[in-house]
Amino acid sequence: MHKLMIILAVLLTASYGPAIAGEESIPSVTPTAAPAGGERDLVRSIEDHYRNLTDLTAKVVQRNYLKSVDKTQAFEGVLSIKRPGKLKLEYTNGQTIVVDGKEAWFYSRKNEQAIRRTFQDFEQANIPVAFLLGAGDIRKEFDVAPGAADKPGVLDLVPRRKSGAVMKKVRLVADGTGRITEMTVYDRSGNNSKVLFSDVQEGVGLDDGIFQFKAPKGTEIIEQ
Repeated sequence: MHKLMIILAVLLTASYGPAIAGEESIPSVTPTAAPAGGERDLVRSIEDHYRNLTDLTAKVVQRNYLKSVDKTQAFEGVLSIKRPGKLKLEYTNGQTIVVDGKEAWFYSRKNEQAIRRTFQDFEQANIPVAFLLGAGDIRKEFDVAPGAADKPGVLDLVPRRKSGAVMKKVRLVADGTGRITEMTVYDRSGNNSKVLFSDVQEGVGLDDGIFQFKAPKGTEIIEQ
């Protein structure tokens, strides 16, 4: 579960896109009724939904709020995920993130630059990509509580492992089938990243080749 959690750190800490003063309003997903029995059944429903999932694609709307400057970065893209540990996120602004299970690439078409990072850079991140890939037990890594009594399908997750973790809390929104439709990560500095998932396609048979990054000719490669 740890390596998968590392990968979503790549997704949620990306700081691309235009800065917008203050909090920006974006469409919210209204959760459908969660399985009966409270948060325990919702956790089980989420795990059951993703347990045997091999891959998925989805459209994403992402908003990163930066408290220090009171600005929001908002952007859209297409996400592809494949077990074990592969991810590709193509933003509409020309930024691309590719993770092949061993290393991550951050490519900017505008700047003609590509940053290469190994997973060691993210080992202190504690972010639950396992929810999308169906790996591990949620309660092994998090204390779980209902997000709001009047909002079924919402969970608040607090990491049990505090050492080195920048994340303070994750809020998940899931529909009645256990599919995650919205995720917000709050860090200890007051920043947050919110991602909405739509047009989700599961079990599409993604080829491993799409998770291999090849820098266009003339791209500056930066090793980190």
